Amino acid sequence: MKQGLYILLALSLVLVMFTTAYVHSEEPALAIIPDRLVTLTFDDGPDPRFTPRILDLLRAADVPATFFMVGRNMLAHPEIVQQIARDGHAMANHTTTHPHLETLSEADVRAELNGYDHALQTLFGPLAPHTPWFRPPRGRQSAAIDAVVAEQHKQLVLWNVCVENSKTTTPEQMRDRVVKLIRERGGGILLAHDGELDRSLTVQALPLLLDALQREGYRFVTLDEYEQARSLKQKRHAR
Repeated sequence: MKQGLYILLALSLVLVMFTTAYVHSEEPALAIIPDRLVTLTFDDGPDPRFTPRILDLLRAADVPATFFMVGRNMLAHPEIVQQIARDGHAMANHTTTHPHLETLSEADVRAELNGYDHALQTLFGPLAPHTPWFRPPRGRQSAAIDAVVAEQHKQLVLWNVCVENSKTTTPEQMRDRVVKLIRERGGGILLAHDGELDRSLTVQALPLLLDALQREGYRFVTLDEYEQARSLKQKRHAR
């Protein structure tokens, strides 16, 4: 009887370890955050309903961003991708079709990542602006995703604060919530969205949010610069 109970407890522990290893958190907590630095990222575009307006707002605020783009959307709207590049923003891999990537095999995960790279090369040719950054849809991970990311020498990027939240229904509420979280964390990687769903509220809140954080002394930097600062801080902590 006791032996059976021990086996059951052991199996339960293994199950908990397995399920929590890849559970998606709405706002994954990243341990090392560079002081008073913010990097802004957008997922799911490009989308002609929202991305051009977001580019206008970023240009007006002189803020760089990284666009984690979906390959099929890139091929559907090449003129927006070209504008993102002309404005000096970084582009990064967000798969080809925005599937539930965590449910796929390694071969299918590889095809999703390669499809984005193919779209980039189709639009820019051999001088395509490659970056190592990759973000899985919805931030969900799996052993297959981790294996392909390692195989392709990509760097998986999650976030500290998600701009969109079901409890914020006005631009002012969205701004206030994000500013509060950034204050608590001292900076971080902001996740916003420019495609798939209706992102009108994000577009309305973006200038308020950028202005509020800049007034409080937070500096918006590229993802490259943010990662360099994070790496330096991590090395100092390790000493």
